[in-house]
Amino acid sequence: MNNGFTEAASSTEVKEGRGRAVMVNGQKIALFRHEGNVFALRDSCPHQGAPLSDGYVENGCAVCVYHEWRFHLKDGAFDHNELIKLPVYPIKEENGKIFVGTNE
Repeated sequence: MNNGFTEAASSTEVKEGRGRAVMVNGQKIALFRHEGNVFALRDSCPHQGAPLSDGYVENGCAVCVYHEWRFHLKDGAFDHNELIKLPVYPIKEENGKIFVGTNE
């Protein structure tokens, strides 16, 4: 634990434009790298519960590969209805490691 943040992955494990699943404090979280920055969202598409981490990034959105639902990386909002939102988590990346902040 690092000031409310838990180590989730090494920086090299999260590739540009791709998702990566991690467990942090018992929570399934999807990490995505976009334009060099890492983002963290709940790893479950609300449409049918598919793992969002199997997806990819397009135009600043995480795209679920199963039915192409899109969620904005910055706030978790569904691309077609901003009232549907995935939880997002704060990220710190330092010394080659990615840390995720959670409520736990």
